[in-house]
Amino acid sequence: MLFNSYAFLVGFLPLALIAFFGLGRMKSMRWALGALVVASITFYAYWDWHNLKVLVPSLVVNFVLGRALTARAEQKQPTQLLVTLGVIFNLGLLGYFKYTDFLLQTATQLSGMPFALQHIVLPLGISFFTFEQIAYIVDSSRGKSRPYSFLEYLLFVTFFPHLIAGPIIQHDELLNQLDDKTRRFNTEAFTLGLTLLIFGLFKKVVLADALVVNVGPVYDDTSGQVPTFFNAWLATLCYSLQLYFDFSGYSDMAIGLARMFNLKLPANFDSPYKAHNIIDFWRRWHMTLSRFLRNYLYIPLGGNRGGKTRRYVNLMLTMLLGGLWHGAGWGFVIWGGLNGIFLVINNLFRSWRGANKENTPEGPFWLVELSGGFTFICIMLSRVSFRSPNLDTATVVFKGLLGQGGWAIAEGLRSEAKTVALALALFAVCRFMPNTQELLATKQPVFQKVTPRRLQFEWNPRWAVVVGAMAVASLMLLTRVSEFLYFQF
Repeated sequence: MLFNSYAFLVGFLPLALIAFFGLGRMKSMRWALGALVVASITFYAYWDWHNLKVLVPSLVVNFVLGRALTARAEQKQPTQLLVTLGVIFNLGLLGYFKYTDFLLQTATQLSGMPFALQHIVLPLGISFFTFEQIAYIVDSSRGKSRPYSFLEYLLFVTFFPHLIAGPIIQHDELLNQLDDKTRRFNTEAFTLGLTLLIFGLFKKVVLADALVVNVGPVYDDTSGQVPTFFNAWLATLCYSLQLYFDFSGYSDMAIGLARMFNLKLPANFDSPYKAHNIIDFWRRWHMTLSRFLRNYLYIPLGGNRGGKTRRYVNLMLTMLLGGLWHGAGWGFVIWGGLNGIFLVINNLFRSWRGANKENTPEGPFWLVELSGGFTFICIMLSRVSFRSPNLDTATVVFKGLLGQGGWAIAEGLRSEAKTVALALALFAVCRFMPNTQELLATKQPVFQKVTPRRLQFEWNPRWAVVVGAMAVASLMLLTRVSEFLYFQF
């Protein structure tokens, strides 16, 4: 069941809201949470009930381990063995379903021996709920969690707005919000959530999906023909914009859906295409994943300790593993490696130049924009292997970007003038306009505090017309239902 479908919007969502607030009003918070957990598990099982064979054991094992670790941490007893077992269990589960065929295929290529692929079906959302539960296990061992009830734990992991594709939340962010007020319908929170839902739906259905047609002909071409310089660059630009509006749209919808239930999720995007260097970009893009990689991988590896060389090695390892988390393929590893190299170069440059610790843009406007443009080009180029179905396709696309398939710039501008105009307009929106959380900053839509910008959303007729028009445009295009890009990860 997709957020961008009639089945969800006019069927599942109203029933879930009625059950949550109805039982909350007539019974208690426990009944309301129970209704929300049942709704979330139903939402997950709707895709394929076989996925529950993986999710349910994962929930039970991690809950038991977490409770045991919490108790041991309170009593100052050793926790290392249980933490190790928990991490092995979670990574083993993820590794089996996500990487078995990748490892077998790689072994075949390296050894020449024909290892039979298992064709294992990847359970939806396993990368996201695995990381969340690893963080819970580690936090429990550090005494940073309390002995949650099983119902609370189920809500933390399975809460349907974030279950499939994030944001990757921490247990205390969600569960510490639960009080008696949560189960009572709040008109302002519901309206704010609905507004965010419409913003996200518009990003996905109207903007992101409009760019798909320009990406496929280049990246899904199996003929091996090198695309022209114009087509290769246009497709790569369109994909970067499609990925942004698709995933940020999903995050907006997730945040909005949570607000409708009187709950807040963390922000996942902070205008990443406004970044003026790669360090800044990774502080803005998929923020909850970056947070997890920093807190539970980069810092445990040693972080900044041990000198600059060790720091850069840790950066590379973190980005390589972050790339592999996105998908079982060498293209994802290359993408992670490229971003790791970019981060190392950026850190070396800042160290040589003595840049300010706050990492804020310096210099005249044109220089900051030039730096931002160069950063965006680096991000686009790294995504060639990220989007390509295999390395052969990535090689062909790179050849096109270098002009080996011909230039065809004039012809391309004539035939794709509307697409070029749309792409440039959307890039300008990403670069210069406030993002959704900034527009709604005074309404506090997310877990973090957001600094308000000059342009602010208000409860008035003008904004009602704008949001209403976005809703109508989105609903009219729901007939071309498509999955969110991050569902494949």
